[in-house]
Formats: sequence, C-alpha cells, structure tokens
Amino acid sequence: MQICIVKVHEQNNDQNNYSLHTENPPKKISKMKKLILAALLVAFSIFAFAGGSDADKKLLSDLQAAMKASTSVKWSTVDEYSKGTFSFNGKTVSACLDAETSAFIGFSIHLTGADFPQDAVNAVQKKYPDWKITDAIYFVDDSANGNYFAQVEKGNNKLALKITASGKVSIFSRMP
Repeated sequence: MQICIVKVHEQNNDQNNYSLHTENPPKKISKMKKLILAALLVAFSIFAFAGGSDADKKLLSDLQAAMKASTSVKWSTVDEYSKGTFSFNGKTVSACLDAETSAFIGFSIHLTGADFPQDAVNAVQKKYPDWKITDAIYFVDDSANGNYFAQVEKGNNKLALKITASGKVSIFSRMP
C-alpha cells in the first residue's frame, strides 16, 4: 500500500462536514515508506488523530463519488503512484492510484491546526516529550481504514510516526 499527501483548504461551507473517528484499530499499512518520506519532506504542518470505520467508510464512499462526478480532476504521476486532485466540499483532495496497475490506493488529507485532535497530540507528546510535531496527514485506504501519520523533529533527528485510533504511537520510518 502507498500513501500521498493532500492539501486541505478550509472554507466556510456547512455542507458534508466530516468528523473523523476510529473505533477499531486500522490494518497495518505496507509499501508506503518511500511515498511518505517524500511527502513529509515537502509539506510541513500539524497532523490529526482518530477516525472511525463507519465514518471512514462514509468518507471513502463520498470521496469516490465526488471524484467520479468531478469534471476537473487534475492528474500527475509521482514515484510509484498517480495522484488525482479535485475539489470536495470546498476542500482540495487527492486520490492515489498505483502507477503501474491503476489500482486505487486511497485518499490522503493534509491536516492543520484545529484538525489535529488533542488526543493525538497528547499521545505523541507522551511518547516523544521533547519532540516537535511539524507535519501530519490523515490517510484512508481502499478498505476504509484510516490512519494518521505525523512528522516529529528533535534537533537534527526526524521521525515519521503512525498514530492509531487507540492512541498507539509507533515509528513508521526514520527520516534523513
């Protein structure tokens, strides 16, 4: 499985607002290391926590329908995936597809400020108290499993962390 970054642009629009909550721990994500390393080096901001299987299924379904209905999907290819960017509920969203097979991988949403739940911040700060959160994304895969990933820094050391719905924080990768 691979991952890509989506920039989310907030607008004052009360239609289809989503709250991401996870009740079940998501499945382990594989084959994303190269993409998250590249993506996290490019984008820097704050990341979120929680997401739920029911909410993620609804979000995944709505994003897939919006992408199909959009007349202005802009496609690009990066490394091992293709990225289709489109507008959804006043936000810019990207879908990620395998570059070779065109198989759907998932959607990625770049989160900022208030989008980053305090529970996630607390979980990261508890395990990495002297580290600064510099970037974060929410990724929902083709099976509607949502996970959060955050980049943290301490001096010259950088890590990409995976944060589960249950609050488990683990190292996803070490960054250069």
